[in-house]
Amino acid sequence: MDTDGFAQRWLAPNHDQEWDVATVTEVHPDGSNAATLQLELTEPVDFVAGQYYLVRIRVEGAPGAVQQAYSLSSSPWPSSPLIEMTVRAVPEGRMSRVLVHQVVAGDQLQVRGPFGSLTWDGSDGSALVMIGAGSGVAPFTSIVRFASALRLTTPMVLLCSGRDQASTLLRTPLEELNRREDWLSVVHTLTRSQGDTWARFHRRVDASMIERVVSELRGWDASSCSLLVAGPPEMVTSVRAAILTLGISGDHVVSEIHA
Repeated sequence: MDTDGFAQRWLAPNHDQEWDVATVTEVHPDGSNAATLQLELTEPVDFVAGQYYLVRIRVEGAPGAVQQAYSLSSSPWPSSPLIEMTVRAVPEGRMSRVLVHQVVAGDQLQVRGPFGSLTWDGSDGSALVMIGAGSGVAPFTSIVRFASALRLTTPMVLLCSGRDQASTLLRTPLEELNRREDWLSVVHTLTRSQGDTWARFHRRVDASMIERVVSELRGWDASSCSLLVAGPPEMVTSVRAAILTLGISGDHVVSEIHA
């Protein structure tokens, strides 16, 4: 591919050199309206599982470029110049629709990072409960992959909320990890597929559901677990409120807004 032409079609002016240039090496469709992009950076990167990168692309008209944060869904170990981010196309998203439907292998994108505090490195020894909706599942996939790569055995529950199976991100890799790792429990709830027996629950995440999945961490008191929450604003707000009703301190909860 002509690296001076088609490959650079998404690059905006970078006069201050704040942005690195990454090359898209693979694009894998994920679910009904999402994709996982594998990017090759100029050198290996050190990040913490759960962090995100900013991505910038050139657009026609003002302001000339748009940028958005996307969580990494790949493991930070072993260190590599290759990273993966999983993007869900949203109707109003100027960038997400481009990344999912127009970007191809060989394209170059401007990136900057890593950033974010919705992270886990295994150092505190606490059991971990992760609750994700939409693209909020991506950072938790990074965490689970990281734990698996290092052969850790920290008990983890990942509760994934989606409309239906087709819109559930990273379903296949999470199912494979769930089968392989006995310290992991991946639980799904679907809000618009009442008859689908693939999911355990069929409603929005609430306090009783959280209490049920936390109870799967046998031998662990819920008040001592760490909880990570990522999803749309309304979901994050309601889940945090539900967690408080269970007597779990807000000090144990870290949340992040995702599409």
